[in-house]
Amino acid sequence: MTEPRRLEAPSTVARVTFFEDRAEVERVATCRVEPGVTLVVVPGVTVVLDDTSLVARVRGTGARVLAARAVRRVRELPELSAAEVAAVEADLKRATQRRARAERQVSRREAARERLAGLIERWAVAVRRAPRGGPAAAGCQAAYATVDSALGETLAALGRDRGELLLAREDEERARLRLAAGRRLHPRYEATLELQVEAAAAGEVELRMSYRAPCALWRPEHLARLTRADGLEELELTTIATAWQATGEEWRDVPVRFSTARPAQADAPPLITDDVLVLRRKSDEERQRVVVEARDQVIAVTGAAGGVRRVDEMPGVDDGGEPQWFAPARPATIPSDGHPMRVAIGAARLPCTVEVVAYPERSLAAYVRATATLQGPAPLLAGPVRVGRGREICGTATLPFVGPGEPFELSLGADDALRVRRRVDEKRETTALTGTQKVTRTVSLFVSNLGSDARDLTLKERVPVSEIEDVQIALVDRGGAEHDARDGFLRFAVAVPGNATRELAYAYRIEAAAKVVLPF
Repeated sequence: MTEPRRLEAPSTVARVTFFEDRAEVERVATCRVEPGVTLVVVPGVTVVLDDTSLVARVRGTGARVLAARAVRRVRELPELSAAEVAAVEADLKRATQRRARAERQVSRREAARERLAGLIERWAVAVRRAPRGGPAAAGCQAAYATVDSALGETLAALGRDRGELLLAREDEERARLRLAAGRRLHPRYEATLELQVEAAAAGEVELRMSYRAPCALWRPEHLARLTRADGLEELELTTIATAWQATGEEWRDVPVRFSTARPAQADAPPLITDDVLVLRRKSDEERQRVVVEARDQVIAVTGAAGGVRRVDEMPGVDDGGEPQWFAPARPATIPSDGHPMRVAIGAARLPCTVEVVAYPERSLAAYVRATATLQGPAPLLAGPVRVGRGREICGTATLPFVGPGEPFELSLGADDALRVRRRVDEKRETTALTGTQKVTRTVSLFVSNLGSDARDLTLKERVPVSEIEDVQIALVDRGGAEHDARDGFLRFAVAVPGNATRELAYAYRIEAAAKVVLPF
């Protein structure tokens, strides 16, 4: 049985689609095949590709793909190339020659030192034999000074030569270690695609392959900037796709897409288990006492409460109930280093209304808030937002999913000129005959404007709302605020002059029967 012809066809990345936990790569290769079956090998693919997602197609008259598979192999390669190893060997040779020259120089210096030391010893013996005084003594002193000076210079030169020898040995050892490391073998993992292409006639065909790979993902984020022009306030929104990938493939200047689809998500609903309810009689103690618990209730609203809706129905959460696709205006480069790369995928300029709001019960700062209505066919995905006013970045915020035509609110950082202080005074009393408990709370709010210009501020407070008949809560003094009786919210619209302080107050009373145990 004859084996099919084998040829290698380089490929290019035609498009990369990022999902939330993987990426889909589409490659294109062009080659010339002969009649019959040809085994086309496409190198350069990632080793972590999902084999079950591999799809191959061929464009060409009378050609088809019989089979496609991914082949992985491991090759033992040296750390450095042949040219780099040759350069390191040359460095080692030079270092060895330098070390040999330094050793020879040290040997010559030591021989000279021993020779001068011997002359001094012989001079000492000759001095003991010579008579004291006279011209011979003066000659001996001159000879000793000459030999001693030469010995000192030789010792100094010997110290320098030994230092040079030490440096030469260290240089040689470093070169030897670099050479050993460069020759060390390490495994290299490679993957190729093998396609069996059957053609009725010789000709050029175009192969298109697609596969999914992990180690690649993306997340949306936004940049919001508040601008003022011609007396109008606008919110500049830029949507950015932050992508990471460590597949081993280099995606340079390739068309990319970003999708909210989940190809790996289960397509079957989970099984429902029985929720068994058991009835029991109340005890005598439970009939005589009512234990009240206080809790924070989240008020569910669709979109922003103060915005203007331009659609009849709000789409679902997350991606609006259907996958969304985003594509940048030009190709992008996503290197395989695991570092985040940011690609702009959308921009919008939205008219907005700006107000300064404060929630003294939760925070004593006042915040600038913009309310806008999303225009256009594409939604805004949930994600972090870097917010700015004018040219300055003033903080970060979080944006929920916003469907087309829906209003939304965005915090633009704190207003440093406004300060809020909150004080709560409480008075408790119990009726003598019936035992009715009465708790009266007076909340005082102090708003200070540290700037020279007048400021408008919206303060929001909340009053408890009772869900049982044994506990009654009444607003005694609303202090000029708008009251939402259903949810218990109070809204103060305050105008604070420059360098001034305004005081606001409201009061509410809680009445409970004697058998009620209040949690506060």
